[in-house]
Amino acid sequence: MSSPHKPIRALIVVRLSRVTDATTSPERQLEACRTLCEQRGYEVVGVAQDLDVSAGLTTPFERPQLGDWLENRFHEVDVIVVYRMDRIVRRLLDLADLIRWGQTHSVSLVSATESFLDLTSTFGDIIALLVAKVAELELEAISSRISSAYHHNRQLGKWTGGAQVPWGYLPRQTDDGWRLFPDPEAVPVIHEVAERVLAGEPLRAIAHDLNERKVPTAKDRVNAHLDREAKGYEWTSGGLKRSMTLPTMLGYATVREPRRDATGEIMRDARGRKMYEAEDVLRGPDGSPVQRAEPILTKHVFDQLSAELAGRENRKEPTKRSNALLLRVIYCGVCGRPCYRLKGGQGRRPRYRCSSAQYKSTCGNGSVVMEELDELVESTVLNLMGDSERLQRVWDAGEDNGAELADLNNTLADLAGQLGRGPYRAGTPQRAALDANIEALDRRREELAAATTRPSGWTWQPTGETFRDWWESLDLTQQNVYLRTMGVKVTFDKRDELKLNLELSELQQMAAEVKTVGTIDSMTRTHATMAEYGIAGIEIRDGKAVAVLPTGERVEIPLGTAD
Repeated sequence: MSSPHKPIRALIVVRLSRVTDATTSPERQLEACRTLCEQRGYEVVGVAQDLDVSAGLTTPFERPQLGDWLENRFHEVDVIVVYRMDRIVRRLLDLADLIRWGQTHSVSLVSATESFLDLTSTFGDIIALLVAKVAELELEAISSRISSAYHHNRQLGKWTGGAQVPWGYLPRQTDDGWRLFPDPEAVPVIHEVAERVLAGEPLRAIAHDLNERKVPTAKDRVNAHLDREAKGYEWTSGGLKRSMTLPTMLGYATVREPRRDATGEIMRDARGRKMYEAEDVLRGPDGSPVQRAEPILTKHVFDQLSAELAGRENRKEPTKRSNALLLRVIYCGVCGRPCYRLKGGQGRRPRYRCSSAQYKSTCGNGSVVMEELDELVESTVLNLMGDSERLQRVWDAGEDNGAELADLNNTLADLAGQLGRGPYRAGTPQRAALDANIEALDRRREELAAATTRPSGWTWQPTGETFRDWWESLDLTQQNVYLRTMGVKVTFDKRDELKLNLELSELQQMAAEVKTVGTIDSMTRTHATMAEYGIAGIEIRDGKAVAVLPTGERVEIPLGTAD
């Protein structure tokens, strides 16, 4: 504490979970705290006001304004004044941490309306901790009641808040509560993104374009809708993928269930807060998804998007436009490092060079002329594939409910795993509810299984276009993405004489995307035959196909003589 000759410096703390709560409005809290400071002769040096902040979900140290005072400006304060204890903490451990912090920095805690919360008095900390435990139990009871009401309203398809509004929707109050409605500004953008993704455009390029056009993210659209300040959030490829593949695009309600241990008890983190599972579709009593709003995407388009984006996981698309055909395709044949593009100058053409040349210790490999190697790889690919007719992927919607059936099977397995555990022992009300839920889900599963006739998925259809014509229509970045996706790899060693090696690790995938004729047809049939004998793969060397045996031995087969 400060010297008796100096005024006691007070920080007033104001917090509100919801700004609409009039019973403990910021003005009322501030007025009561200032009155106490005047009565005790405290000098108010600041006000830490955190609105729309939950004390059950954040510690005092995590709040925007209060956290700054506690971490960086504690030396300016002698006492913290709050309207009521629950304005600063709602959990026992948080209060214990705050008391410990106060003892370390000689800062006391005083409530303007509760006489028990006065750490300037004897045994004030003990009394405060006892009351905090009671308050924590009360919070659990309140949370349980709120959770029950939320669950009921969610089953009715209402918007209960407490989470980020899904992209494409805006909340609106109706006669029977809050509902979600399609956002007229966001829906056309979502349809545009879906078309561009299905046309093969990289998500990074789409996200960059949305940012260039100043298209607001879901958070900023909601901020604008609620007359709040826009934060200027930017699109990312990861965020875009997550938004486009959430079942909320189908208008389904989603839920995050508490994570439970082997005994059925809710798991908590080190701060005592509940831990939750990943977001999942909310289902009604009959096991079907709860339809919360009008769908933005049809099931047909949504399934295509999900399959397309799932297939891009290992595509390794460049983060920016490539300035060379073979970047991340050509590697050093000595040390294995990737090669980079070396600009030419004064009559010297651009070249590929091992990245070890940038370090003190190099591998000793030289460089190769970029144009010559590009032409070699391109001519090899076109000689292999050029005359084959290109195929395009077409989505077959099928005649099944495979996705929903898979979800139901997973849900049933999870529910069955709870039988006999904790509150789900035989004879308990929870067990009866669980049994009824399992029975309803199983009936739904049988209905879906009986209706399954043909699975949905991608099919390959002819385009009438040769691979050569398609390749020449691509830009440099698209050609680079294709080579990388197909596992094309070039290595070179120029220490003595130039040695080149071209590997096609995804030959079968390359062949799957064309109606094979000529060399590619012979090679794939040869590859299939060799696979029966455990041969690892094929490399291209000096106009010959090289079979790689499991032992590492290489057997050369001239191209076109695979039969």
